Amino acid sequence: MSTKNKNPRVVKYKKRRYANVGVVIFLGIFIYFAIYTFMFMTRDKISVYEVVYGKIADSTNKYYEGLIIRDEEVNTAPNAGYLNCFVGEGNKVAVGGVVYTIDENGRVAELLQEALSEENALTDENYADIKEIINDYTLNYDDCHFDSIYNFKVDIDAALLEYINMNKINEIVGSMNADNLSLFNMIKAPKSGIVSYVIDGYEDKHINDLKLSDFDKSNYTSINNKSNDLIAAGTPIYKTISNESWSIIIPLSEEDVKKYYEDTLIKIRFREDGITAVGDFEIIYIENNPYGKITLKQYMIRYADERFVDIQIVDKAIEGLKIPKSSLVDMDFYTIPERFATYGGNTKDVGFLVETYDDDGKMTVEYVNPQIYQCIDGQYYVSTKDFKAGMNLTLEDNSEKYTISAKSSLTGVYNVNNGYCVFREVHILAESTDYYIIESGTTYGLLVYDHIVLDSNTVDENQIVYH
Repeated sequence: MSTKNKNPRVVKYKKRRYANVGVVIFLGIFIYFAIYTFMFMTRDKISVYEVVYGKIADSTNKYYEGLIIRDEEVNTAPNAGYLNCFVGEGNKVAVGGVVYTIDENGRVAELLQEALSEENALTDENYADIKEIINDYTLNYDDCHFDSIYNFKVDIDAALLEYINMNKINEIVGSMNADNLSLFNMIKAPKSGIVSYVIDGYEDKHINDLKLSDFDKSNYTSINNKSNDLIAAGTPIYKTISNESWSIIIPLSEEDVKKYYEDTLIKIRFREDGITAVGDFEIIYIENNPYGKITLKQYMIRYADERFVDIQIVDKAIEGLKIPKSSLVDMDFYTIPERFATYGGNTKDVGFLVETYDDDGKMTVEYVNPQIYQCIDGQYYVSTKDFKAGMNLTLEDNSEKYTISAKSSLTGVYNVNNGYCVFREVHILAESTDYYIIESGTTYGLLVYDHIVLDSNTVDENQIVYH
């Protein structure tokens, strides 16, 4: 009888584990994003600018120091004494109006100064005259000529000063005895105009008499007499400006002459207060040097006490494509005469026949179709990466050869429409502080809505750009 094995030997096998497909996919995606994030965080950031259409209608950055020429007539003191001015600087005076008085012993000046501090300096008749001036201005006011308000202010100021002084001087003169009256002289205006007490010796100068030395401000001097000054007989006291038309003469460079020689009107901005004005313009010559003559018919009163004034020329609005200045880059190119260009197959792409040599020194001709960046004066501009100096180009009939060597540079930007940097030349028309206006519609240039690199110093030609 056989004995049954009660303890059979049992061998256990390890259970085979199978990879979870979902975990593998998830892990792969995680690693991909981790690598992408690292690359994104560590790579250089390239800012891109979208080209837009714009215009610049601003002044040039250049200031011109202009010499003012007006119709001026100087009036001198008939006798010595103490001066008392009745008409304020830059105010108007009518024919026969009292401009100033001369008091030989100074007594009238003292009495006048005391009288001016009293109340009720104006009479009812004076108030009526001032009201009439205000009514005339109100009835003739025009929004299109807002600058007339300055002339209105000048008229009111002049009237007030004249009325107050005349009222008081009449009172004083009426109370004076004959001896004091003999020492007192009231000087009246022989003609109407604007009064200025700044005398500088330019009053008799005309544009045809000007010399280069007249523009040297370092030699400029002036006198300005004021009330209570003791003056001598024959002293220039004031000048009368009787014409609203005046001229500003500015020195011009040869570039300015080329730029403005066809202009008959020009717009300027005064540096002192920012006021703009349009005047007649012509180019004149002083001792064979070019100058611009700008003739204005407004704002003369505003600058009546000045001889030199700083202005800017406001250019006409220039339209084109607007790009930031930081995007510009200068690049060198090989230049190849246009006659060596040929066309491959049925295309209109410009190419060149290049002589090449194999290891055995055997010469063959290869057609090369490079990127053309510009064509100027019969010369194609090609990249220095497409050709090497010393390469020979030939014509199809092998009648002429050209050795590549000449270089020239172009100014442009990097276009990144296709994700990598491609140079595009630009033609600058105008500029502001941060932007250029460039010509649109050029053969090898930019189009509106093109994308360019904001800072050209951060990239190189053909560099891949992530944006």
